[in-house]
Amino acid sequence: MTHNTAFTNFYATLQEIGRALSRAARYGADAVATMSWPALAVACLLIAFAVTILPLALFLFVTFMLIKLIASSLAERRERGAPTPYRATDDKEL
Repeated sequence: MTHNTAFTNFYATLQEIGRALSRAARYGADAVATMSWPALAVACLLIAFAVTILPLALFLFVTFMLIKLIASSLAERRERGAPTPYRATDDKEL
């Protein structure tokens, strides 16, 4: 039976990612266990800020940029006037 090297490499990558996540979780748990109560409260507030306010700010930024893009394209179209009708290059002037 032949070995599928692509699957083997993929599985090895998944194992490495799992080990890295496990180490990060252990490091985080150790850091939280050694924190004082005020430091833990600040960390919780920062995490809450990152989870709630940053996505809201990004959403509002994208929304206002889209509104600005639409408004500028409408204003530009109004300044240009009506579109000229299409004429092929081989049409003769009447």
